Amino acid sequence: MSRSARGSRAVLALGAVAAAWAQAHAQEQSQARELDAVRVTATMLPATAGDAVQSVTVLGPDQLAPWRGRSLAEVLAAQAGLVLDRSARGGGFGALYLRGADPSHVVVLVDGVRQNDPLSSRGSAVDLNTLSLEQVERIEIVRGAASVAHAEAIAGVVHVHTRRTASGASADAAVGADGLRAVHAALSGDGWRLAASDRSDGDGDIGSHDLRALDASWAGELRPALSIRAAAGYGDSVARGFPDDSGGPRHAVLRELEEREARTRHVSLQAEWRPALGAVEAQWAWFARDGAEDSPGVAGGVRDPVGLPALAARTGYRRDELQATWRSPLGARGELAVGILHQRERGRYDGRIDYGVFRAPVAFAMERNTGAAFAELRWRHAGWTAQGGLRLERRSDGDTGHVHASQPMLSLQRRLAGGWHWGASYSRSSRPPSFYALGHPLVGNPSLRQERAEHREAYVATDDDAAWPSRFTLFSARYRDLVDFDAGPPPRLVNRARIEADGLEWRSSHRFGNDWRLGLDGTWMRVRDPAGGAILRHRPRLQAGADLLVPVGGAELSLRLQHLGRRFDSAIPTGDRWLGRATTLDVAIRRPVGPAMLLLSLDDATDSRGEEIIGLDTPGRRLRLSLQWSLE
Repeated sequence: MSRSARGSRAVLALGAVAAAWAQAHAQEQSQARELDAVRVTATMLPATAGDAVQSVTVLGPDQLAPWRGRSLAEVLAAQAGLVLDRSARGGGFGALYLRGADPSHVVVLVDGVRQNDPLSSRGSAVDLNTLSLEQVERIEIVRGAASVAHAEAIAGVVHVHTRRTASGASADAAVGADGLRAVHAALSGDGWRLAASDRSDGDGDIGSHDLRALDASWAGELRPALSIRAAAGYGDSVARGFPDDSGGPRHAVLRELEEREARTRHVSLQAEWRPALGAVEAQWAWFARDGAEDSPGVAGGVRDPVGLPALAARTGYRRDELQATWRSPLGARGELAVGILHQRERGRYDGRIDYGVFRAPVAFAMERNTGAAFAELRWRHAGWTAQGGLRLERRSDGDTGHVHASQPMLSLQRRLAGGWHWGASYSRSSRPPSFYALGHPLVGNPSLRQERAEHREAYVATDDDAAWPSRFTLFSARYRDLVDFDAGPPPRLVNRARIEADGLEWRSSHRFGNDWRLGLDGTWMRVRDPAGGAILRHRPRLQAGADLLVPVGGAELSLRLQHLGRRFDSAIPTGDRWLGRATTLDVAIRRPVGPAMLLLSLDDATDSRGEEIIGLDTPGRRLRLSLQWSLE
C-alpha cells in the first residue's frame, strides 16, 4: 500500500470517528467562536490589526471558508501585494514575494513556531505548498518589517493559526479537477484538540503535490493566574515537478520530473503568568525539518548553454528556542514589554552533483547560537500615540566569532475627528546569511555579511466601525547587502544585490443594507535595482482585487475578482520573458445541507489562461466541491 493511500485511510478513519462522535453528542451546529482580535503578530504589545502601525491583514473563518479544498499558498497569492511563483498543482516550490523583497525575507510562523529553514538553497524561504490549509483557523499577514518582534522578518510575517474549536467534532472532504482531493477530520474536548488531514493536487504528468498533516494541542488553567498551552504538529509532503528555470512542461528539454520530500515536526509549550503587576509569557519551541531533493538538472539553452547539473541532496535541520516576555501597563497611558530570547540551530547538508563525467560530493554542517534582548514602549496622550522598540542580538556561527545586530523601530500615530487616524513609522532590520550561503563548499562564502533593510511608511485610515472602513499606506523599502550569485571564477555567493521598493497599498470594505458585503484591496509598487542590474522576477507593478458576499436565501454566494499585472521571468531554454497580465474570477456558493455545509466553487470561471512561470500554465477553470461537518 502506498504512503498516500495509508495516510488517506487514516484520515478517513478519524473522520468516521468524528462523525460518530458528532451524531452522538451534538444536536445542532453552534456559532463559531469569536477570534481573539487583541493580539496580532506585528508587535510585542497588544494591538488590533486596525490599530497596528504596520499594514496587517487578518483572514478569519469567514474569509477562509470559500477556499476550502484549495492550498494555503493559493489563499495567500489572492491577497494584494503577495505573489506566489508556483502552485501545488505544478509540484513546484511555492515561494512568496512581499513588498519587492526575496522570499527568504518573509518569516512564516505556525502557532508561533518559525518554519524557515536556512539549509534551503533558496535562502531559508518557506515552501508554502508544504503547509496545510485544512487545519487553519486564522492567517495574519504583516507587510513590512516587524523588527522588534521578529528580527529576521525584513519584508514581512505570515502567521498561521491552527483551529481551536470548542468541544465536538468536525470532518471535511473536497474534490476537484486535475486530481484535487482533500480530507480533514478533528476531535476536540475540554481544552484539547486532535486533527489530521490529507491533500493531493496535480495530475502527475506536469506535476503533483501530496501533503499529510497532523496537529494536536491542549490548553488549560493550572491556577487562576497561570495558563498553559501545548501544541505539536507534523507534516509530510512529496512534490514532483519540472525544475526551476527548466521552462516547465512546454519548454523543458529533459522530461524527467524533479522530486522533493519534506518532513517537518514542531512542538511548543507556552505559559502565561499574571501576577499583580503585568503578565509574564514564556515559550519553548522545537522545530525539525528533514528534506530530500532529487533533480535531473536542466539542459543548456538560450540563457545558459551549459545548463544545470543533476543534483541529489539530503538535509536535516533542528532549532530550539526559548523566549520570555514581561508586559505591563504604565498607568492609564502607557504599556511596556521587555524580553529575552535564546536560540540554537543545527543543520547538515549531504549532496551529490552529477556533471556527467564525474560526481562531486557536497557536504557541510553548521551550528548557530543567537541571544537577544528586546523592549517596546507605547505612550498615549491627547489623541497621539508614540511607540518605540529596540532589539539587540548577538550571533555566533561555529568558529566564525560573534556578530552583533540592532533593530530599532519608531512610530507616531494621531487620531483625528470624524473617525480618521494617521500614522508614520521607521524601522531597521537585518538577517544573517543562510547556512547554505555560508557553508556550501562550492558556492558558499563564510565572509558574507548580514542582509539589511530599512522601512518607512505612512498611512491614513478610518475606524473599523466606519461605513467604509479603509486604509491607504505609502511605503518605501530599501534592502542592502543582499546575497547574490557571482559567476566568478570562482563561482560563489557575495553581498552585492540591492533592491528599492516604493508603493501604495489600499483596502476598503462596506456592508450594504441588504447585507451584501464588498471588499476592495490593491497594491501599486515600483521595484528596481538602483545599480541598474537585471530586472527582478515576480514583482508585478499592479495587483488589485474585489470580494463580494451575497446572501441568497439560506445560502451565501462569494465572488472574487483579482487582477495580477505582468511579471518578469526567466528560463534557461527561452531566456528572459514577461508573463502577461491575468484577471481571474472565482465563484463559490455555500449552503447548509442537514448537519453539513456544502461548498460548490468554480475557480477561474472565465478560464483566463495564463502562465505561473515560463512554460507552466495556470490551472484555468476548475470545479471544486467541498463538504464540511462541524458539530459541537
